[in-house]
This record gives sequence, C-alpha cells and structure tokens, in this order.
Amino acid sequence: MALIFNNLIINKNSNRFQPFLFNLVSGRRKLLTADEFKIICSIMTKQSDFSLNQPNQFNQTEQMLFDKLKAEKQFFTDEDRNIIEAKILKAGYFDIDYKQADEFTFTIELTRNCNMRCVYCYIKPYINNNMYLTKNHIDAIYNFYHTYSDDPAKIDTTPIIGITGGEPLSNDETVELINYIVSKWPESKLKLLTNGVNLLKYYNKLPLKSIESVSVSLDGPKEIHLERRYHGLSPEAKIYDDIIKGIKILLENEIAVKVSSVIDKSNYHHYKELMNLLFRENISCSPLFEHDFGLTLDYSHPLDIDCNFNTKEDVYKIKDHFFDLGMRMQPLFLSSSKLFEALGRSNNEPMIPKHQRCNSSFLANYYFACDGNVYFCDCVDDGKGVVGTYFPNISVDKDIVSKLQNRSTMNNDKCRICPYKFVCLGGCLLSARKQNKEMVCGIYEDEEILDNLEFNYYWITN
Repeated sequence: MALIFNNLIINKNSNRFQPFLFNLVSGRRKLLTADEFKIICSIMTKQSDFSLNQPNQFNQTEQMLFDKLKAEKQFFTDEDRNIIEAKILKAGYFDIDYKQADEFTFTIELTRNCNMRCVYCYIKPYINNNMYLTKNHIDAIYNFYHTYSDDPAKIDTTPIIGITGGEPLSNDETVELINYIVSKWPESKLKLLTNGVNLLKYYNKLPLKSIESVSVSLDGPKEIHLERRYHGLSPEAKIYDDIIKGIKILLENEIAVKVSSVIDKSNYHHYKELMNLLFRENISCSPLFEHDFGLTLDYSHPLDIDCNFNTKEDVYKIKDHFFDLGMRMQPLFLSSSKLFEALGRSNNEPMIPKHQRCNSSFLANYYFACDGNVYFCDCVDDGKGVVGTYFPNISVDKDIVSKLQNRSTMNNDKCRICPYKFVCLGGCLLSARKQNKEMVCGIYEDEEILDNLEFNYYWITN
C-alpha cells in the first residue's frame, strides 16, 4: 500500500512520471527527488501506523526528511489532523431535513425512444418503448418545484436545465417540447445531450439563444462509430457526416460543444483517428470545443466497470495507450474521480475537504424521468435512486431525502477512521444501493490499483 502518514505516494511504481506525495486531508502536493523517494520508501517500512506520534526507529537521514515534511505540513500530527476533522464535523450538515438548494438545476428526460441501438446503452431495457413526455409532464415538473421550494423566485431563475433521452431530438414533438421548456423557464440555459443524428434536421427549430451547450456522442471515426451505435445494422455513411456538420454549425454559431466518447477494448486504439478527424474538420481547435471519454458502467461491480466491455486489465491497457499518446489522463474508474479532481487542481488552489460525494441539497440536480419518477441524479438504473414522483401525482419520500442529505464519511464509523475518506467520500450512492451497502470503497480497497496510480504532476502547471 503506497500510503505514509495520511499521504498517498503517487507514481510509486511508475517509470513515466516523477513520484510525489499527496496529503489526503489538505491536498498538499510535494514532488520527490530520486533520493527523497528512496528515503520515503525506507521510512514506510518503519512506520508503525499512520500516526506521527508513534515512536519510529529512523536513522539520521530519515529523521531529517521526516522533520522537514512535518514542518512543511506535508505530514500532519494527529493533533493537527484532529483539529481539521473537528472543524469539518462541526460544519457538517447532519440531521438536516429538507435543506433547500441555493439554486435549482435539474435534468428532463424527454423520451426513452432512440434512433440508434448502441450495444452498451445503459437504459437498454427501457429503450424504444414509446415513452414520451407531454406538455402536461413539463407543467408537472414546474408545479413540483412550486410545491416544495422555499422560494418560488428560485424556480424561474434555475440556471441550467439538462435535456436528454433516449434521443431528445427524436421528432417534431420532442423539439416542440424543448421550446415549451424554454417558455416555462425563459431565464434558464439548456444543456442538450444528443447523438447528433438530427442536429441538422432540427437546427433551425431549436431555441438556440437559450442553449448553452450541446453534448454529442462520438465513439470513433466513421466506421467504428456507426458499427457501435447501430449494432447489427448497416446505416448510411451520411449519418456520420451529418453529425460532423451539426457539430460544426453549432460552433460557428458560438454554441459550446462537448464530444463524449464511450471507450472500451474494442475502440480505444481508434481514439487518435477520431482526434485527427476533429482537427482536420476545424472542430477541436475551437475554444468552444471540449472532449471527454469514459467507460461503460455497471454500478453493481466493485469498480463500477461493465466487464462485458472492459476488465480491470483492459482499463490498464486503455490508460497506458492514452499516456503513450501524451494525453492528459481522465479518471477511468468512477471512484477515482474526486482524487483526480484534487490532484489536477491549479497550483495554490486550496483543497477544501468534503465529507459528502454529491450535492444532496433538496431539489438540486434532480432527474425527471419518463416513468414519472424523480431521481436524485441522472444515474438512472433499475429504478434505484427515486426520491419522489412528479406525474401524475407529486410526492417526495421524506426518509430517502433525509438519508441522502445526511450520508457522510464523517458520520460513518468505518469511513471516519479511513485515511481515504476525503477523496473516496463513501463512493457513488447509486453504486452503494446496487451493492446493498451504505458506503462503497471502489479503488480504495484495491491495493493493486493504489500501488500503481499514475499522474503527471506537470499537468498541474501546464
């Protein structure tokens, strides 16, 4: 285990990147020279536990480095750490019922229908079942917030509304619904998630001035993308060309575009071809362009990976491939996201320790699904995560809401004594529910992953 006095040693076994210490409480980062790294490894073999107050048989060189890191607050004494954790505990929102969000941001699922048949679709059991929202559903969402909000003014000033599906640009009716949503929330901005097939077809019918960004799915160059997204079919090549044209027209009209790719063992080695294509089409050079990628998820797996598409070994290969391409690495394991967020923050940006993984404020980040249920986030899976209903009846499950708001690593006995609590945060709540646990550890109970974590420290400043 690459852990010393509540510091994680990053790049412990890497032959690519310089090792450094990461303080799991404060987030402080310290690059290690080759000599310092050897001394740290020697100290690790002698530490009795994670406490600085325990006697250790250090030699003079080890003691000098130990004292230096202690003076720099890279190593915390038990007293220092307890003071910090006591402040977090005091500021924690425990035993809170219906704490209102400062602002309401939510997502609306317009339909479960889709014009693609992606083999890995996470709502595959429900897809193409003719489930569509109506204007009555949109009115019900509006009334849901009016029913439970502490301040009706916050409803009309909701900053962001996510629009998703299925495919939200399925037909004229769903496009009309998007415009109706804008009429209900004229001050809000929309984030549209689409496969891009009908972007050109419906572009002039969309409320463009109210759209802040569009997320478009692309899994690779033409042949790869169409094979994955139209599994078992033979779609026209024109479909892919239209997706690219749709992305370009969005950027030309100053609408931000995020290209999202689902990566697995069958397509990761085509990633560079995709990036070259986006460069040739003058897409990736736009300041409004963003790209991200992620794995197919299975929340019932300890690492949240769907082994039908990627084993743990496959994830290692994908990581190595992207490192070889010189790419800034994104967290491939869901449970490592908060750690990578803390590792990659800008120089001199403080890490404020958190004790809860998600924003569980009442009415924040809710997901309004076609089945009439309200979910606590957009990770909809087998009905897990329902906090209430909005259609045909409006209701909230008070017990579930309270549990969400009070779920914390600081009021869980096992988590509270764990050195990883401020980067693990108890794991994804949906993962915990799928695995019938209160908290899930993810990578933090996998010594192999922790021992071989890699991160390029120089990304922080470059």
